[in-house]
Amino acid sequence: MSVLIVVLMVAAAGYASQKEIIFPEVAALAFGAWVMEETPWKGAKLNIWLSPTLAALSGFLIVRFFPYLPYLMIAGAFVLVVLQLSLLRSSVLPSISAAVLPILLHCNSWYYPLSVGVLTGIIAAGHFLAERFGWGGHGGGPCGQDCLLGATMAYRLIHYGKLFAVILIVAAVALKSHWIFMIAPPLIVSFAELSKPDCPMREKPFKVFLLLSLAAFSGVVWLYLVFYVMHWPMWISAGLSVLSVFFFYYILHLHFPPAAAIALLPVIIPARSLWVYPWSVLLGSFIFITISAIWFGRQRALRDDIDRA
Repeated sequence: MSVLIVVLMVAAAGYASQKEIIFPEVAALAFGAWVMEETPWKGAKLNIWLSPTLAALSGFLIVRFFPYLPYLMIAGAFVLVVLQLSLLRSSVLPSISAAVLPILLHCNSWYYPLSVGVLTGIIAAGHFLAERFGWGGHGGGPCGQDCLLGATMAYRLIHYGKLFAVILIVAAVALKSHWIFMIAPPLIVSFAELSKPDCPMREKPFKVFLLLSLAAFSGVVWLYLVFYVMHWPMWISAGLSVLSVFFFYYILHLHFPPAAAIALLPVIIPARSLWVYPWSVLLGSFIFITISAIWFGRQRALRDDIDRA
């Protein structure tokens, strides 16, 4: 079902000639909500639909009604999404990707927020049915039960402030060098996930780096072979890319939803950026994983100190 929703999304985009219909985080959300025994996003089930939809609308409106200044737009979008997540008491971090994606790709079509709303609504409904009938999806996730929802306001401000600073620095380098996919939206989500308190994924940095890199290269290779060489429909390459990531999950014993979005993103990037994309992701992954290990390594101790104070 996770592969099917991706294939149908990309097929619909091809039929309508509207790439704005494609939201790569659908692959990550579907895997997290439908496949994993414990979903990565604690809180109200409605947030699987509401958080990404509000974020997508925010990013779209920023692009549509403000001068195109990507650095300031990314900063504004991140702040808006953090406020939305806090107000909704949501932990659906792929919402960050929903807001940043239209900025990086300069998307100003209403198809984008409408597509995000419909697709995440389907995923949320499927997640509800899975829980209702005992098929899985019990809360928690790959970065532990200890999410930011129960932390104090002071801790959350420090945590998101550090995230904000790192993202702005890496964004400045990426935009200046024109390697914009160093800040591919799913990479930003990966960084946010890895920076959570008690995140066990931080203990497997090489595996996470390998998974994200393999996902990026597989997405590009499948797209090139299937779409550009064989001239088959793009939905075939999208399905094969997501299936490849599921295979990597199995081989590496590592379930990390953002990797599925990394593999799917090549279907909507400009053709001229296709072979730059995996190397940009490789470099961005290395930077974000390294900073997460160094600067966010004492997150639990910091939270405990703040709580005691």
